[in-house]
Amino acid sequence: SSMRLSSLIAATPRFLMCRPTFYNVNYSINPWMDKTAPVDRFRAMDQWETLREAIEDAGGKVDVMEPDDGEDLPDLVFVANAAVVRGKKAFLATFSNKERQGETALNRRWFERGGYTVYEDKMNAFEGAGDALFAGAGNRLLFCGIGPRSTTVALPKVAQALSSTVDPVKAVACKLVSQRFYHIDVAFCPLNESVALWHPIAFDDAAKHNLANELTLLTVPDEEANNFACNAVVVNSTVIMNKNNPQTALLLRKNGYQAKHVDMSEFIKAGGSAKCCTLRLS
Repeated sequence: SSMRLSSLIAATPRFLMCRPTFYNVNYSINPWMDKTAPVDRFRAMDQWETLREAIEDAGGKVDVMEPDDGEDLPDLVFVANAAVVRGKKAFLATFSNKERQGETALNRRWFERGGYTVYEDKMNAFEGAGDALFAGAGNRLLFCGIGPRSTTVALPKVAQALSSTVDPVKAVACKLVSQRFYHIDVAFCPLNESVALWHPIAFDDAAKHNLANELTLLTVPDEEANNFACNAVVVNSTVIMNKNNPQTALLLRKNGYQAKHVDMSEFIKAGGSAKCCTLRLS
């Protein structure tokens, strides 16, 4: 019984979320952000709570980071960019845009308090798990978006920091070619070690080749990719994504997954959706 319980606990996916207390669109650093389109902050809080409940209902556990001292950091809620995590190691983001650079100190504080070994490359832009997603055998390939936000030169340091002798990690650079798909997690979503959703036009030819070489790729329709279908949270066999993505839901069902739709409209005003609001911890 206790063995069953411990294996169940080990298998429970854990996520970090940051409460959107100070979330707003105060500046524009991607094509989705329009300072003249006001955020309904009460609605945003409701949507965030609904996302958290959906993750827990699907069998996940959510740790909540309170945005203490984050009054001037409206994008803290997009915690996917805080770091990329493997075991008790966290490689922190170095943000390319000055508007988000203040987030790093708050993220570092959370991980250090949580007992993580924290790594950082202060010289080279790297935007955490927004631009770095594990897949491949043993989840040992780290597919990293480069171009709009993250740099190639950071990747060897990330892979080295997250690797161990028994658990080597290899970074695979994937060049993103569209400003609308400025992080890899808005165009690519691993469902398991071997299958992923993707939006191919977001990638250059070399990236398309590298992804197709390693994974079975399920193509999301253009209209639904632009509705953040790839920016989804995978919890066991449930894939939680923005509402109104019926073709992607059908594609998932054919591949043994169930889509759970949530309304992320307030966060899309800043260019993020379900996955952007979460960071996989285990």
